Amino acid sequence: MKVFFLILSLLNVICSFTQSHNYDTFYNRIEDLIFYHEHTKVLDEINFVLVNKPKNFTAEQIDNLKVLKVEVLVDANLLDEGLALSNEILSKNHLTGYHLTNLYIERALIFEIMEDFPSSYNNLTLAKKYIDKSERIKNKYYATWLIRVSSWYRIQKKRNKSFQFALKAKQFAEEHNDTSKSSEAGILLAFYYFNKKNYNKSIQLNKKAIAVGKKLNNKISVTYLYLNLSEIYEKLDNEALAYKYIDSAFNHIKNTNYLETKAESYLKKSNVFEAQKKLDSALYYYKNAVAFEKAHNFNLKTIKMNEQTLDFELEKEKIQKEKIVTENKTLQKNILLILIVAIVLLAFLIQENRRKKQIDKQKLIIEKDALKLEKTVKDKTFLIHEINHRIKNNLAVILSLIEIQGQENNKSSEELIKQLHDRVNTIAIGHQLFSYDMETTKTSFVNVAEYAKNIFETKQSITTKKFNYKIETTNIELKVDIALPFGLVLNELITNSIKHAKPPKNKDLELQLHLVIKDNSIEVIYKDNGNYFPDNANPEAMGIYIIKGMLNQISGTYNRKQSTFFITIPYAKTS
Repeated sequence: MKVFFLILSLLNVICSFTQSHNYDTFYNRIEDLIFYHEHTKVLDEINFVLVNKPKNFTAEQIDNLKVLKVEVLVDANLLDEGLALSNEILSKNHLTGYHLTNLYIERALIFEIMEDFPSSYNNLTLAKKYIDKSERIKNKYYATWLIRVSSWYRIQKKRNKSFQFALKAKQFAEEHNDTSKSSEAGILLAFYYFNKKNYNKSIQLNKKAIAVGKKLNNKISVTYLYLNLSEIYEKLDNEALAYKYIDSAFNHIKNTNYLETKAESYLKKSNVFEAQKKLDSALYYYKNAVAFEKAHNFNLKTIKMNEQTLDFELEKEKIQKEKIVTENKTLQKNILLILIVAIVLLAFLIQENRRKKQIDKQKLIIEKDALKLEKTVKDKTFLIHEINHRIKNNLAVILSLIEIQGQENNKSSEELIKQLHDRVNTIAIGHQLFSYDMETTKTSFVNVAEYAKNIFETKQSITTKKFNYKIETTNIELKVDIALPFGLVLNELITNSIKHAKPPKNKDLELQLHLVIKDNSIEVIYKDNGNYFPDNANPEAMGIYIIKGMLNQISGTYNRKQSTFFITIPYAKTS
């Protein structure tokens, strides 16, 4: 299948070349393809010429095409390959000043990206010499040279110098009706105003550049300009417009084959949805961004492989010519050469195999992350339902307490509020002893001993009547829906003891709580050391009413003998 597509690609290149056999037509076509960032097409067509060397193309013309190849390699961010080819071209010295100027400007860009600023400046100086000598060269490349100098200063944070050269470039380009170069210079000016926080001017220049880019149908440039506008509006805290221009960038590039730009647009789109808490959409666009980035990297590696193959073919051709000239080469040397080639190919295959394994590994990691994210979303949804359920139940209990409290007419408002606060605080104490955790449901249980201890201690801190308490229990845990009603019952019992119990003379009030699991129930015994407890206690009193109501809620029962309460609560380990 791969061979089939290679044959189709080769036939396409042959047809294109046959139609563009004239050098000038072919050269102009290549320049147009470079402008629209059609890297693969440009390299295929130029490489076809380099391999086949048409008779109607001179050595100088072929080197001119190599200069264009340097330009497209740099545009594809294949800097090492571009620099190596530019060194090869300079070593042959077939170029005229016109094409040398273009080559020096491209070399200046390579060194600028590599941050080798002295070498970049040297190449700009060499290009300027040819620009100063020829009006034709100046008309063609002076705006480009000014843009490169402006960029050189900008990268080194020398913004005022960068501004001056960008302004000159824009003026020169407009004088020569070069809208493309005028737009490029305008983008540099936009960066300057952005750094100076003159965002309105930066926005204006970016929008002008977008208009030019659309007119020239340069989708990559327009997409990045939209993303620039989004960044500016983020600085202005205008989230709506920032998101709007991210959408514009996305819609402008989504139906193209510009993989690197699409990856960045999809990633920006993912970030927007993530900020809006739309995790499913964020994940969808993130996966697409990763896929496009992988495809882009694969294309770059394919280009590199093709360049290596081309170098190999050219080197092989050179060797074959040398073999014809030098007949004294022995069979042993030829075998050695084949062996070296085989080793190189084997090393390449081994490297490709390692790369494939690495890609598979990264894919597995991404899939695991996606599953983990999906699980987190489900767990958080469950957690929200659980919290809503707890809140609903607790609000119902609190509302019931308020309604019951409102029926007492024989107490002052201050006393009613104090009692209501005391009861609601008992619910709050229960909530302090557990937390919601999506990793485990264990923490949704309340330790009864710890809960009872907190209730006793809270009572000690707010009452003026001194008392001691003793809790006897094993490690019993209840779900919060059962624990909170039990806590309210205990609160009423303690309140009742403090209010009515009369301990022996010269002794403090002693409260005792005993809990034990028996069969499928919890047996609770509560008593105080009071020697008086009215037998005719009002069964409809508020405290008794709450005790009955809370026990009914959890299917519990109670009976009393003097100051001792015997309570039974159904219990299961999963309660």
